[in-house]
Amino acid sequence: MSHPSEKSLSSAFTQVAAAAGWKWSDDPSRSCEGWRSFVEECEEGYEMDYSEYLHDISVRDLLDLALNDETIQHAAGFMEFSDSIRQSDFAFHRLIQDGPVIRPEEARWWRRSLPPQGGEDFVKDVQERLRVRLRLKA
Repeated sequence: MSHPSEKSLSSAFTQVAAAAGWKWSDDPSRSCEGWRSFVEECEEGYEMDYSEYLHDISVRDLLDLALNDETIQHAAGFMEFSDSIRQSDFAFHRLIQDGPVIRPEEARWWRRSLPPQGGEDFVKDVQERLRVRLRLKA
């Protein structure tokens, strides 16, 4: 039985998200799904421009805050929540190992490198903004 002072994962996540200024992300499972979907898009070849990429990857920043929040760590369902994130993390980490490093000093590993390939808009925008060449997805 859970302790009466324990918060649910969802309510604790909502508090962390709100404190970090996230208006739309108040559901831990929806945020995990957003991260998983983003990773899959990158594996297939991200199609949008670099600004959209930065927006989409930011869900992992929120998930990092949640993973490191003590209240969330003690909430029922935390293990499943963290396992879900770790599965997507593993896939993304594997993917970006073959991509260019754009921020070697970045503390958040998911922001240090880019996927090695992308759709036309992404490849072109990254080339123009960062002077980095990516492969065009097949």
